[in-house]
Amino acid sequence: MTMHKKIVNDFRKQQVLKIISGCINNFNENEIYKTVRAATLGEATYIDIAADLKVISLARKLTNLPICVSSIIPQQINTCVDNGVDIIEIGNFDAYYSQSMSFTMEDIKNISRKVRQNHPSITICTTLPYILSLKEQLELAKYLEFIGINLLQTEGTINSYHTHKHVNLSLNNCHSTLLTTYNLSKIVNIPIISASGISINNAKVAMSYGASGLGIKTAISKIKNIDDKVKMIKSIKSIMSSNIQLDRIPLHID
Repeated sequence: MTMHKKIVNDFRKQQVLKIISGCINNFNENEIYKTVRAATLGEATYIDIAADLKVISLARKLTNLPICVSSIIPQQINTCVDNGVDIIEIGNFDAYYSQSMSFTMEDIKNISRKVRQNHPSITICTTLPYILSLKEQLELAKYLEFIGINLLQTEGTINSYHTHKHVNLSLNNCHSTLLTTYNLSKIVNIPIISASGISINNAKVAMSYGASGLGIKTAISKIKNIDDKVKMIKSIKSIMSSNIQLDRIPLHID
């Protein structure tokens, strides 16, 4: 399996920063333009966009950064791979939670296995749904590593309906993703992207808890000016570079 050279290099430096343009149904070209442009100027590692050919085409015109698309639909993923994307993310799930949909551990296993079988060479990241218990997330993570998934991404509590039904209310978005990150780092040897509620205020904590990289959305999207977005991205990168711990560089990323 081949991983994009820029991603490999940033993983080795523990400076992988993924900028997320929105959830899987964000097709707003103005928002996508600002996010992708800022990610490029801020020297992020890669961008995460909707699995849509028009959005992919727009991103390609704006950047040379590796492109990740998020989807849970195998046929949609196939089309994106055929159109040259660099990374597939199985997730993110917030658009589905808002429709009162949820996913079991077996659902994620089946989707991940099918996508890996269909695309043995592409880099795949699977998001671990926060609605699974921590025990289930850890079990799922070990299975995903076993079948050859390259990266894991954490997810914090996103939707209030599911938060009240499934998780301890004392855990907010950031706390739950940090808890998962810490525990994952103890049991897997593949890189962990810590996402959901990650910002300049907790980026260093996430890295110290075992994250190999960060996924940022709200901390960038809430900023309207491109120049200010760029400054924020560079600030987060600077924090990450000051937190390098060589003994934590992940294994098996080539």
